[in-house]
Amino acid sequence: MKRLPAIALFLSSLLLGGCATSGSGAPASAQVLALADDAKALQAFGELALRHRDSYDRLRPYLSERQDASEKTLDRQRRAMHADVALLQLGVSQYLQGLGQLARDDRFAFTSEINAAGVTIRAWPGTGIDDRAVTAYTILLRLLARMHGEARQRQMLGQLMQEGDAALQTLVSALNSLLRLYDKAGDNERDIVLGLLETDIAFADTPAQRLLAVLAKTVQQSKVDEYRLYGLRHTLAQRQLAALAQEHARLAALGELP
Repeated sequence: MKRLPAIALFLSSLLLGGCATSGSGAPASAQVLALADDAKALQAFGELALRHRDSYDRLRPYLSERQDASEKTLDRQRRAMHADVALLQLGVSQYLQGLGQLARDDRFAFTSEINAAGVTIRAWPGTGIDDRAVTAYTILLRLLARMHGEARQRQMLGQLMQEGDAALQTLVSALNSLLRLYDKAGDNERDIVLGLLETDIAFADTPAQRLLAVLAKTVQQSKVDEYRLYGLRHTLAQRQLAALAQEHARLAALGELP
């Protein structure tokens, strides 16, 4: 289902909830709450990250012996990296949810996974999770700890957003780099699967294999549609994350709440 960008959510809250900006031009609660609600866009990223992690399970029936050995090695790497990707995604999501709780003037407690994570994510060269992303993740965790200690101090919200904006921009950039990696890996998976199906269908030309060829063509069309859909989902997720980062930067630039 197509999601509305943060600015559309803000306009809706303006119409339904009255004034959404303060006279000073500082970010008001309704705007921050709309941004926090956009943290749901990260759910799409999480689903795509899980699909990338589980690539080998889908590819396995289509692999030659040589390809299988190579993909097993990649599978171990993907699963090791995914543990850090999941923490990075959770950190960004919790940060945005924390902003929403502060905007509501309510107490915020971050999840046990983040609470125990510390600074344990690793850099993964070539994926977008570089040293800058690891540092940015650490910054967001520190801000999360401050949110936990400064609940009911809504006047701190603008300051926290200003301090966190550079880190958020870095981490959203890392997530978008990962989406590009996932998209490229998806294209490679598509080429392997569809290449094998095309070859096997071409050789299934005897009467005894007619039913097998029909079934294979059905699977082939299903896979064509599947890979096209996930290519579109990668693109949409990138746009959603870019809109989220842009809205956070805009609100952070407004200053502290009155």
